[in-house]
Amino acid sequence: MPTADFDDVTLAYQRRGKGPPVLGIMGFGLDQRFWASQIPVVTETHEFITFDNRGIGRSRRQDAPMITSIEDMVDDTVALLDHLEVESCLVYGTSMGGAIAQHLALDYPDRVSSLILAATWARPIEFMRRQHLLARALIQASGPELLVESTLVRMFTPAFFEMGAEVLDQMVMAFMAETGPDVPGTDVLLAQMDAVDKHDVLGRLPSIEVPTLVIGARQDMMVPYLGSEEIAAAVSGAELVTLETGHGCMIEEMPAYNAAVQGFLAKHSA
Repeated sequence: MPTADFDDVTLAYQRRGKGPPVLGIMGFGLDQRFWASQIPVVTETHEFITFDNRGIGRSRRQDAPMITSIEDMVDDTVALLDHLEVESCLVYGTSMGGAIAQHLALDYPDRVSSLILAATWARPIEFMRRQHLLARALIQASGPELLVESTLVRMFTPAFFEMGAEVLDQMVMAFMAETGPDVPGTDVLLAQMDAVDKHDVLGRLPSIEVPTLVIGARQDMMVPYLGSEEIAAAVSGAELVTLETGHGCMIEEMPAYNAAVQGFLAKHSA
């Protein structure tokens, strides 16, 4: 996997497909393997650039301090675009990646031609803050591995789990088929959580002028659906697609989710 070396960090990335570039920014604690269910759709008509955020997957920070804000991760993202000589592209962020994408569109508007914001939010939400208090306690008491297991339970709706343990285990194994990196360390997860809690740009969103697709899920128990509604209301002309499952809607409702992404790409391919 190619890497881009900067002063204080090495970012691992991949480029797939041909066509106008799409930059995928992944969410909290996850590496770029979790784009697996969207890669075929995006690369059908576009180049899809994915990468691991600092401290995640195969991206490594050097001796520099750990991230303290979403803006730190935006700086990494812009440095990668510069390294790849991508002046402007469609930016596609999911969950925490959607928060990074919002900052990118606000602070570097010339680099963003259009936006896809999936299962994300734009201001501090009390429900999420309380979740993070519990997550911090879990990480500090039992390590990051148990947090990963508990996250699976909250990613999907109860109905999804009725497919059975064997099918679910096969799905998880399919995502992990490629020999992957270790689970992120405690310091990385806690730092990302601190950055997430500071994300607050709802009042600035009306200044975004590029075409924007917002995808939200009514039963999301990680990032409440109201976050998607607020973003769609704040960004002029934004299209809101509502799904009926949870935070893992890109898997649980894959056909509908991918159809929304594909339709937006078809309209905004330049």
